[in-house]
Formats: sequence, structure tokens, C-alpha cells
Amino acid sequence: MHRFLVSVVLAAVALLASCSRQPPRLQGELERAAPWPADFVARFGALPLQHEGRVMPFATLAATTLYAVHGRRDVQFVAPAAAVDGEIPTLRTVKLSPTEWLLDVWCFPGQAERYPLFRIENVGVLEVLGFQHDGQTQGFEYLPYGQLAAQGQKLQDAAQAAERKPQPRRSAVDDHVIRLFRQLLIYHRLHQQLAALQGEMQVDGEALRALFDGATKLRLEGLLQKADAFRAYVKQAGEQFEDEKHGNLSQLLLFLSEAASSAAGPALLPPLLPRAQADTWHTVPEAIDRAMRGGADVPHAAMIGRLQDGLLAKDMKERVGSLDAYRAAVAAAAAARGEGETVALESYYYGANWHFHAMMTFVAGFLLAVAACALPRNRLLWGLAMGFGALAVGMLVADVWLRCLITGHPPITRLYDTFLFIGGVGALTLLIAEWLLRRRVALVLALFCGALFIFFARLFEVADGQDTMKPLQAVLLSNFWLGVHVPTMNIGYAAGVAAALVAMAWIAVRALRIDHPDAPLAKSLYRMAYGVTCFSLATSVVGTILGGVWANDSWGRFWGWDPKENGALLICLAQIALLHARMSGMVRDAGFALWTVVTGAIVVFSWFHTNLLGVGLHAYGFSSELLTGVWVSYTVLGVFFTVGAVDVLLRPKPAPFERAPSGGALAAGR
Repeated sequence: MHRFLVSVVLAAVALLASCSRQPPRLQGELERAAPWPADFVARFGALPLQHEGRVMPFATLAATTLYAVHGRRDVQFVAPAAAVDGEIPTLRTVKLSPTEWLLDVWCFPGQAERYPLFRIENVGVLEVLGFQHDGQTQGFEYLPYGQLAAQGQKLQDAAQAAERKPQPRRSAVDDHVIRLFRQLLIYHRLHQQLAALQGEMQVDGEALRALFDGATKLRLEGLLQKADAFRAYVKQAGEQFEDEKHGNLSQLLLFLSEAASSAAGPALLPPLLPRAQADTWHTVPEAIDRAMRGGADVPHAAMIGRLQDGLLAKDMKERVGSLDAYRAAVAAAAAARGEGETVALESYYYGANWHFHAMMTFVAGFLLAVAACALPRNRLLWGLAMGFGALAVGMLVADVWLRCLITGHPPITRLYDTFLFIGGVGALTLLIAEWLLRRRVALVLALFCGALFIFFARLFEVADGQDTMKPLQAVLLSNFWLGVHVPTMNIGYAAGVAAALVAMAWIAVRALRIDHPDAPLAKSLYRMAYGVTCFSLATSVVGTILGGVWANDSWGRFWGWDPKENGALLICLAQIALLHARMSGMVRDAGFALWTVVTGAIVVFSWFHTNLLGVGLHAYGFSSELLTGVWVSYTVLGVFFTVGAVDVLLRPKPAPFERAPSGGALAAGR
């Protein structure tokens, strides 16, 4: 037993070590010599803006965008360090947070477009784009935006050709090309969002210069402030706007036309009206268009001016001061509209990162629980592991509660939320089982379950690359049903997963000859699996019925044989059949454990697989990463089922001499 536990720990350490990699090299030199001040990064990360229909902090936009285009939570690369006294510059590793990265995209676009950002996982994609490679498949290749954008047309053609193929016929290269093209579009939109603010406009001609108080160089703020006079001048020039006496009026008009019709990106200018009268923020192109049509807003022009001052400043102190002034103006306008509280709370939420701390607490508790199993007579280790588990569940509850306050909805609104909710409920269920029976195995499983599902949530967030708090579809805007049906159903999922974990532990205890099937440890695991299955059945039945009532209220029918509905029904039928078989004596300990593992696979099907089928009212979009995770889950459950079934068929019950002394070492602990 001790050797088995040591092997598990060593395997985990080896896996973590294998994940380390050398950061890629930056092409060229750094333009920004000084780092962004840490206090400014924290302040600017709380800048309110509107994206995809909701007001969020700048840091949230940066993080979700970076997840989508880079697949990581930071940007790392190797760059030359500043030379000292004529010495040859050395190399240093640069690590940028999402906020620092997006600030560079805004303020240093030439540098940001050379960051090794777009991850290529398949050499076939490099061949599609015409890039040279050494044929190696280990590791990843990172391409900068500038290099990838040069092959944009080739990438677009390849992506369109891949999208015309039916999903089953697409290769891994096809899927990667489609995803890469979408990532390029996301970044391009941000890269071009503030293009109109990246320089000054030349003003030629006496009449034009007189209009702008003799200025030979003009920033966008100055033009917007003179929008009424400029519009009158253009109207007076009429069709003669290209005449030499009007200077470069035609170039200014072309610039404004392109700026007003450019990719909008996030909305950076809050409306000047109360929230009840205007809910949608304005983008910079929209502000330009409004000004040219006679709807110039002086406060918006001032905000744009402070933002442009920050983008064009040569000194870091001046740049930070101007961007801070822009942030303060926007924050004050958002606060006047009643939108500041949720933005501040969201900034705190992502800064506190409670679910990450919960995951690390679960991991620490898991190590203590493993040690408690290795030293079964040490009650202190058991108590510490239970305390860590309770603390981690509390952190997870705080994380979910903050999300509810920010979104204004119950805890589960999308697939991402289910990982946190089910991980917390599953861990709590197993902790309660451990408290009642105290066999230490449920404690290990509880802490493992909590850490695993939070880890899955973080992987899903990066793979999905979307805002995890974006507005809901209209059909789901019912806090009553979201708070009644969805949590009840997911509690059933969590209990079903917990029962499957306990059953897998029973199979491992028997197959590895850790304990005899009739010994106290194995019997305790059997009773745990039975009790948790009963709990899962009760909540699944209630949740399924409530779902039918909601469907009747929303869609006019109680049941429509939707894949999600069928999955919920399958869980109920499988667990009813299992409990009936146990009560009638058709299955005993081994049969119950194997059947519970199968029920775990049905839970995975209902929880995730039905969302990926592309049919029904619960199809939330296909994801190759999520489908891979589903099949990995099926494989793991299938391996445990096969091992358990073969062990039972070949050796129905281990001989008495194979029992561990005193009913197993783990049984001795309390």
C-alpha cells in the first residue's frame, strides 16, 4: 500500500515536470524599456468597458482574449536585456499578465505584434501556411501576429475550405486551421481598435489651419471638438473638397470615413444618459460617426483625448498619467450610471482568485489525506485533512457566491459553472460520508474530486476562450428556474460522480488486494456508494421533473425527447434499476460497484456529451477539446469497469489468506 501511494505521488511530480517548457524567443528588440508600474496595472485593470453586452473590467477582457488567442493565462518569451556600459546584452525571460499584454497591444502595437502568441500544435498547419519547419512534433510552435497576418489570405482560404467539410470528415489540421483563423480575427479586432488614435493628422491649407486655430498637426480630440465647424466647412466646400485651396481636406475625410467604419471592438465610452435610458456603451468609431453627423459629445471627446495622449506619450510617467486620467473619467461616468459596483466586485473576484486557492488547498489536503492513509493511527493528519477540505469547500462557495452577485443570476448559468458547482458538491458529499464512516478513503476522494474539477474548470475556461459571465440567452432569463431546476439537477450529477469515484475505489481495493471484499474497509466503501447513489437518485428525479415543468412553461411541452432530457431520464432509470437489483439480491457488492461505474458514464453523457451532439434545444456548440475530455472520461471509467469485471470473473472472492492483517491497514484508522 505504501509503495502504491509513493508511486502515485512520483507519477504526479513527473507529470508536472514534463509540462515545463522553454519560453519562445521574441523577434527583434523591445520598444518598451520600462515595465508597467504594478499599481497602475492594478488600477487600469479595473477600468470599466462594455463587451459582448455586459460591462466588465479591462482585466477581464484582457484575460478572456488572451485565453482565446494564446491558450494561456500569461505571455512569456525570451528577450534581450538592456545593455550596460557597452556590454553585450544578455537574454531575460519576460512574463506579462493579461492586463500588461493588452496595454502593450494598445500602446505598443508594433512590439505586441511580434510577441510569440499563436500556438501551433500540428506541423501540418505550418505546411498549410507555407512556413518552414524541422518536422518535429514535440512541443509547440508560437507565431507572432505580424508573421501570421502576412499569411492571412492563405489562412482564410484554408479555414473556409475546412468549414465546408462535414464535422466527421474534418482532420485535426482542419480543426486547428479553423480555430487559428478565428483567433487571428479576435486579435486583429483588438489590434485595429484604436488605430485612429495611434498618430496625429497632418493639416494643410490656410483655411483648414485657421479652422483648427492654426494647428499643423491635429489629434482626434481636436477634430471632434471642432466637429460642428468642420462639418459646416465640408458642406461649404461641396464637390470641390479636392481643390488645392482646401488643403488635404480629402485625406481628412478619407481618414474619418475609415475610422468610423473600422472594426469596433469593445465599447470604451459610457453613455451620458441614465442607465434606464441608454444601456449600450459607445465605441470610438461610433463616437467619430456621431460627431460627423452632428451628435458630438464633449465629454466623450475629452475621454478620447486622454486616451490618445496615453497612447502617444513618449515618457512612461506621462503615459501612465494620461491613461489614469482616462480611466478616472470613464469610472466616474460608469459610477454615475450605477455600473461601478459590479465592475469593482468583478475586479476583486479575479484578483482574489478564490477557486484557484481552493484548488491548491484541496491539493494540500489531498497530500495530508494520503499521509493519513499511510499512517492510519495518526488522528492529527486526518483532522488536518478534513480541515483543509472544509476550508477549500468554503473558498469555493465564496467564489461561486461572488459570481452570483456579479451576474445577478443563480450559481449555474453555463457549462463552466458546472465544474465549480459539481466539484464543490461532490467534495462536500464525500466529506460528509467520511465524517460518518471515517475510513479515510472518502477523504482522499473528496479532496481529489474538488481539486480535479476546479482544474477542469480552468482548462475549460482557457480552451473555450470566452467570457464566463457573458449575458444569457433570452430563454434562460428566469432566475427562479435557474435557481431551482439547474442546481437540483447538478447536485444529482455531483452525487452520481461521487458514487462512481467510491465504486472505483472499491474496485481498486479489491483488484490491488489492498483489502478483502468482506473486510470493514470494503464494506464501508460499498455502503458509501449505496448512500450517495440514493442521494443522487432523489435529486435527479426531482431535477428532471422540475426541468419538465420549466420546459412546459418555456416551450409549451413537458417532454420532447431532447438528448439532454433523455440523459437525465437514463440516470434515473439506471439508478432505479441498480437499487432494485440490490434490494432483490440480483447484485451484491461487486455487481453494485460495477453498475455504479456504468452509471458514472451515463452521468458524463447527460452532463456533457448531450451538449456536443448538435441536436436538440440543449446543444451549446461543438468543442473538440470538450469532446476529447468526454471520451477520456469514458475510457477511464471503462478501464475500471473492465478491471473490476475481469477480477470478479477470474477470482470471485480472494482467498482468506490474501486478507490484510486485521481487516486492512486503512480499516484501523478512525
